[in-house]
Amino acid sequence: MQIDSLVGRWALVGTASVNGEVPLVGDEPDPNGVSNWLNGIGEELEGSMKSTAGLELEVWEDGRFAEQVTGQPQLEWFDAEGVLSEGVAPFSGSLVSSHNQIYLLPDAIPSWSVHMQNLYGRAVLRYDDGDTQISDCLRVKGHRLLRTVNVVTDEAYTNRVLIVYEKRT
Repeated sequence: MQIDSLVGRWALVGTASVNGEVPLVGDEPDPNGVSNWLNGIGEELEGSMKSTAGLELEVWEDGRFAEQVTGQPQLEWFDAEGVLSEGVAPFSGSLVSSHNQIYLLPDAIPSWSVHMQNLYGRAVLRYDDGDTQISDCLRVKGHRLLRTVNVVTDEAYTNRVLIVYEKRT
């Protein structure tokens, strides 16, 4: 995917999320479970989207992005430091391409985070403190921008948030 298709100002229109656990193989966690989750794109959530608004994502031609809260969006939110937040905490950063996927990397990542290490397949992590891993990828589908935030905590507990935007004119 090319960054060109993402350039513009996008307004939040909906969200869906799911929580669970890494599946078991016999009595043990699936050895590929964490990687599989962090590389997911959230297609299974598209049919359960709930409308919400109040957040904009702007992407520039140089691969930079910034978010701005414009209302009171109702969605599950993991901030730039991996914390499940009470509200949306916007951040800015750069887009990174990996294996035909585009990932968001915030500017303000703690220096001890190993987010840049490609430990989980094609996913580029925006956060990894050893206990929590987060990948955050973008893709265009039709006239919408789909953002999938994948979270794994303690190598066992999973969250996936699909954030859906439409281009502002």
